[in-house]
Amino acid sequence: GRSQKVYCIEASSLAETTKEIVAANNLLHKITVLNMLAEDVELPEGGCDIIVSEWMGYFLLYENMLSPVLEFRDKWLRNGGLILPSSVKLMSALYSDPRFWNSRVTFWNDVYGFDFSPVKNVLIQEQFLWPERQHLEASNLASGVAEVFSIDAYNATKESLQEIRSALSYRLPRTCPCHGAAFWFKALFELSDGSVVTLDTGPEAGYNHWSQVIWYFEEPIQLDTAETSIAEGHFSMDAGTGGAFNVEFYLTTPTPVYKAAQEQNPDTIYQDIFERLEGERAFALKQAADTAPEWPQETTYWDGEADELLTSSSEARFSAVSRYLRDIYYSKSAWRKTAFLTSMVLFGFILGRCFAYKRVSRLKGHRKTQ
Repeated sequence: GRSQKVYCIEASSLAETTKEIVAANNLLHKITVLNMLAEDVELPEGGCDIIVSEWMGYFLLYENMLSPVLEFRDKWLRNGGLILPSSVKLMSALYSDPRFWNSRVTFWNDVYGFDFSPVKNVLIQEQFLWPERQHLEASNLASGVAEVFSIDAYNATKESLQEIRSALSYRLPRTCPCHGAAFWFKALFELSDGSVVTLDTGPEAGYNHWSQVIWYFEEPIQLDTAETSIAEGHFSMDAGTGGAFNVEFYLTTPTPVYKAAQEQNPDTIYQDIFERLEGERAFALKQAADTAPEWPQETTYWDGEADELLTSSSEARFSAVSRYLRDIYYSKSAWRKTAFLTSMVLFGFILGRCFAYKRVSRLKGHRKTQ
């Protein structure tokens, strides 16, 4: 490009890989990688003309990365400079997904002829208490899209992010059950030539890296357009301790629903692994169908032929891993056996600690909401 000098600021160890990428593309004379926090940077030129930062997270602010960007802006951005994205909006819609609700909740009413319904209460308390990440379907949106709040990167301050209050108003286009409220963001890149590029991470934009946040209700509510065409409520987000946030969602009409989650950050976002794999599977099938004629063109959720192809491919990889582990376990080398068993014990210990931490965090959040 036409930039005379570019500084890439990365606080993690990924900075070393970034340096290698810069060198591989013969751009060391133009791009300097700084392995440090943005707050600690000192620019030799005394300022910059453009700031580009991907600070957005769940509910926009969960990553808690905007404040350093604003501090960097106030210290280094020259008059008339650009910030990209220039503004970002948190969007929301009510969501209806009977199939998902039946597979995760109603399923327990009859498990091979046995009544496991007491599991539902435990599941709802553990998995629906806080928001979770999912790849949502646009066809399941139960309302029009509402703007929750927006952030102007040029004028926002750290103080303005401490308390956010917004009124919600959803247009209701159809009668259906509603299982939760969905949230995502839309980023606008306003360029110096007056053009605007939009990054939309909503369900209607298709599969994307950020996916969406869905906050399930404890029980579905009914949306009936014969009774009302608008659903209303409130949303709030307050800065908590250690960069975390306290979030509240209150639907007042047509049926009251109140949700609250304290001390939220990226680690508190639950994600169903099966759901994630299904979303990535559908995306992979679509991409493969466009480039490989042997893949089926139909990419629906229950496409049998596509499922068989993907399953056989996955089984081949799992078999290879299984053979590798079996060869190590039955190896005559005592060192290989010891290394294998030690790694399995360490893996189990780390996994157990992770589950224990998540469990304690959820229990603390549950007690705070009571």
